Amino acid sequence: MLELSNITKLEADEILKAPVPAAIKEYYNTPYKIQPDQIEEYQKNGYIRIPGVLESHALDYTRRVISSAVLLRKESDKRKLSEKSQYEQSFMQCGYLCWDFPAVQEFVFGKRFAGLARDLMNVNHVRLWHDQALFKEPGGRVTDMHQDISYWPIDTPNSTTMWLALVDVPVDRGCLYFVPGSHDSGLDEYVDIFTNPHVPENLKNSSQIDSPLFAGDATFHSGKTYHGARQNKSNAMREAMTVIYIEEGTRFDASDPRNATHTSCDGLKDGEIINTRY
Repeated sequence: MLELSNITKLEADEILKAPVPAAIKEYYNTPYKIQPDQIEEYQKNGYIRIPGVLESHALDYTRRVISSAVLLRKESDKRKLSEKSQYEQSFMQCGYLCWDFPAVQEFVFGKRFAGLARDLMNVNHVRLWHDQALFKEPGGRVTDMHQDISYWPIDTPNSTTMWLALVDVPVDRGCLYFVPGSHDSGLDEYVDIFTNPHVPENLKNSSQIDSPLFAGDATFHSGKTYHGARQNKSNAMREAMTVIYIEEGTRFDASDPRNATHTSCDGLKDGEIINTRY
């Protein structure tokens, strides 16, 4: 049976059904003051590490909520790591948790995080694209280098992903790495990490900068920034939660059939503004 954060299935049910404490809701909607030089760093490199996005009781509570949601999503999967596909060995992936679990939705809808995304992207308004827990099991393989936006049917490159560490994530526990400036390189390639992972030819000699995090720290990276994650060589689960944002007014681009059925664009026609229920 899958075990996360020492939570049982019964406890997970109780955690997710309990009302979110008022103090936690307030924390999720309290602005995080970002500095102009941090915005400049993000715009230059295509990513940034932001310390202490979640702290103290808010961090502890959020970790239990996200872990509980992942446990309920994955507890029926009894396979060993070695029995999973190469892609599944990279991470345990749970998307759209906020639509199944109201306690997760309070976190995902938090203005604290959306405000950071808005400021780093240098736009007036953002929309939620989707949320996704990305846990990496002990022994989990690398997450191969890729560019997020190549999988998304959107007509603008202006998007960002908040990757929040729920536990300490040093290099040997599977931290992210980034290729600085690759968001501005003019290189757009659909790297099929599902069946044909590879490093794009133009990036084979580029620097890969590791971004280890303490619990509660987050990175934000552009959808155009090439990145991946190291192998989890530790004996503990790497626990991380992501929330992805797009610029308000972004339109659905259905030209690539590999992406045209994306859940966040459910019901839209090609060229329509993305404003679905998601």
